[in-house]
Amino acid sequence: MTEINVDLQKSKEKEEAKEVLSPEEMAGIERAQQLGAVANEASAFRVPTEFVPLPSFGLVYPSNSPLHNLKEIEVRYMTAADEDILTSRSLLRSGKAIDAVLQNCILDKRINPEDLLSGDKNALITFLRVSGYGPEYKVEIDCPGCEETSKYEFDLSQLEMKTLDIEPLAEGENRFHLQLPSGTHIEFKFLNSAEEKDISDVQDKIKRTTNSPIDRNVTTRLKNTIIAIDGSNDPSLINNYVDSLNVRDSRALRKYMEDNTPDIDMRQDFECAHCGHRGEVDVPIAVGFFWPEAYQRIFL
Repeated sequence: MTEINVDLQKSKEKEEAKEVLSPEEMAGIERAQQLGAVANEASAFRVPTEFVPLPSFGLVYPSNSPLHNLKEIEVRYMTAADEDILTSRSLLRSGKAIDAVLQNCILDKRINPEDLLSGDKNALITFLRVSGYGPEYKVEIDCPGCEETSKYEFDLSQLEMKTLDIEPLAEGENRFHLQLPSGTHIEFKFLNSAEEKDISDVQDKIKRTTNSPIDRNVTTRLKNTIIAIDGSNDPSLINNYVDSLNVRDSRALRKYMEDNTPDIDMRQDFECAHCGHRGEVDVPIAVGFFWPEAYQRIFL
């Protein structure tokens, strides 16, 4: 699963956002920080907190990071001040609303949300969504059986955590090994929030400059996740290797990473109201994940 924050940026309003923030947007970010300070001051007395488990167990963070071997993060519940952030048009346009809320709600201020693995960040985001707006999540979904579109309500409280079950090559390093079917030895990493955003920005830039319908998602992600090939970490070698990687090796690597990525498992049971099809589907991430319909009508 990709990072929830990235998927939310696919909304029309964010796709039309400017790359350079306007003075109003910068003022909105500063206002969010002020609101967060107020909320954090109040939280010491009134707002409950909870320890949220991290799917990675903190095993991939270096020894000098506050996330090193951290199995859970203490997070306070969202407040009305945080909701001001989530409904700020300037922050929504800049794509910084969710990060601003996370920064406010994480009690350990040494932790930067952008440093979190995407799966760890998704765990925190899911907790804040469920504790703030409830577990009910109504979203449009296409039936795999009849392809009809209907609204379906998922229960986010039933989502399970997929933990990191493979060992890093060294303690405190985001570095893992896989031998591909061809015999090539690959070292790879799991992406953090900042890297996910960089990939999304690169893909958007490619589309704008080339007018190509191809988003190059597979090759771009592989070039950012592979850190060594047969012991060599030369960037040009990695780029050329990915461009010429055979499909069998590519699929093997991507499946291995998908199977072992620490994250929130977004699969849930689904029953189609049109044809009665039953099965497990990926819960689609849309604007309603953090902005339920009632709040969209009022604020957005």
